[in-house]
Amino acid sequence: MTDAATTATPVRPRRSHRRRWIVGAIVVVVVAWGAVLALQALQAYRDARRGLAALELVRSNLSPSNLVSSAPERSLTTAASSFRAAHAAISSPLFVPAEYLPVLGRQLRSVQDLSQSAAVVSETGSSFLRSARQVLDAPHGSGSERLADLRRLAALASAAYHRLAGLDTGPSDALVAPLAAKRAEFVDQLDQAKSHLLHAAQVSATVARILQGPATYLVLAANNAEMRAGSGAFLDVGTATTSDGSVHLSAMEPSGNLGLPPGAVHVTGGLERNWGWLEPGTDWRNLGVTPQFPVTAALAAKMWLAKTGQHVDGVLALDVAGLQQLLSVTGPVAGPGGTVIDAGNAVTYLLHDEYAGLTDNATQDASREDGLGALATEVLHALEGQSLGLKALATAMAQVTAGRHLLVWSASPAAETAWKDSGVAGSLAADNIDAAVINRGGNKLDQYLSVGVSLRARPAPGPAAATEVTMTVHLHNATPPGQSQFIAGPYPGLAATYGEYVGILAVNLPGYASKLGIVGNPPLTAEGGEGPTWLLAEEVTVPDGASTDVVIHFQLPGRRGVMTVLPSARIPPEQWTGFGQTFSDQAPTTLTW
Repeated sequence: MTDAATTATPVRPRRSHRRRWIVGAIVVVVVAWGAVLALQALQAYRDARRGLAALELVRSNLSPSNLVSSAPERSLTTAASSFRAAHAAISSPLFVPAEYLPVLGRQLRSVQDLSQSAAVVSETGSSFLRSARQVLDAPHGSGSERLADLRRLAALASAAYHRLAGLDTGPSDALVAPLAAKRAEFVDQLDQAKSHLLHAAQVSATVARILQGPATYLVLAANNAEMRAGSGAFLDVGTATTSDGSVHLSAMEPSGNLGLPPGAVHVTGGLERNWGWLEPGTDWRNLGVTPQFPVTAALAAKMWLAKTGQHVDGVLALDVAGLQQLLSVTGPVAGPGGTVIDAGNAVTYLLHDEYAGLTDNATQDASREDGLGALATEVLHALEGQSLGLKALATAMAQVTAGRHLLVWSASPAAETAWKDSGVAGSLAADNIDAAVINRGGNKLDQYLSVGVSLRARPAPGPAAATEVTMTVHLHNATPPGQSQFIAGPYPGLAATYGEYVGILAVNLPGYASKLGIVGNPPLTAEGGEGPTWLLAEEVTVPDGASTDVVIHFQLPGRRGVMTVLPSARIPPEQWTGFGQTFSDQAPTTLTW
């Protein structure tokens, strides 16, 4: 017994030592595994950061001139490579055991799916931009070649959209807060990318269908020296007819020659309630008093039908700034009287020089409007007849449409949806805010009237969460001496003096605003709903060399929110300050508070 006990006692310590060794080995393996996973995750994090930085570079340079260059494509290729590396690192076989853990596994699968999706998005974007750039860089033919290019762009955008539409962004429930926030941001950006691609496909296909024809569009030439709301006064009218990719523009006629008798066209709805006293259905020069171009265009189509008996499929409005941008693509064209007009002198010529020496007021309308219409005809003929690069044309058109210098409406609901998606419809949204100064002096003084808008916000008193906003519109009239009567007035029959600006300040405020008013409670020429926004309008008179301020106050719900400044299409543009930003209204600008 003693010998047996003596031989048995050393065995127990050896088993205990073995267990401790096994446990220690497991700990070492787990720690090593964790260290390797940590290194892999760190590498994946770094790769993902590089990918996000490349995507941010693309997103911060989204102007058309940048997008049609090779830089965004290279950035997206870099992003795709980084996201692929991140996905490979986080999808290593070493991570397989962690995928089955209750909480960690869900987070891991989410990161794997998101990195894979981000790589696909980047690759799709790079491929689409490369293919689209090949189309845009090619010479822009006319007729059937133009149709083929548009259809190819539509097909490229549609294919990219469908590739992104099938992406799996992984689990969304029970994610840790930082990952959930990043996933939500990515999904939002993915939805925006899909929306943009779908819109690009729809717009390209719509333009191709319209150019295929036959279709007839009413063309309105707008003068920014005599402003309306969100556009210049429509002083020349004609038609553009499309067939097999080609466009034929008729002779432009002064709108003053196309007046209609009262009652020939009935004005209804908000336009009649707010602006019916101006009789916009009888005089083309009184169109555009609302920034809602779909409302204006539909009325113009009815007026054209009543005047000529011709139905039109849509309406297109182009102003002086729009012509200037298109001249940067076409190059110089012949202007009235043998003048040569290019992008450098178009604005000065059309707003001032064309009629600076006129002395007979009876020739005012015919001389000015014929010049504007003639130049619009020459520019559109040049666009039709030349072989142009779509790249330059796309860049110019993007700038034109952003500032409301080109507006398009279609009687076809499908086509009108495409115009809205592309930002060329000139419609109002519920979050829009703008300040329009409508010229009522029969002069061309808007080029000398500077418009500045400042916004100040503070929390509204009381228990309800709300924001009080004070909007100050500053008008300054800097008419120089020695201008002709056609520029500086006074217009015959108006009780005004040289250089005196007589007009209406019309302000559109978000549809969810409340407690609207103008300081001093002046008589209002219009007040109430205008589309999805609120309208306040009062008469303003600014003598030569003088300034005036109009102060508007309103309240917005909540402590945080968003507004979008609608471009005025003025030359020079309005200057805005507020909510931490200073900008000109050459393009829609989002304000947050």
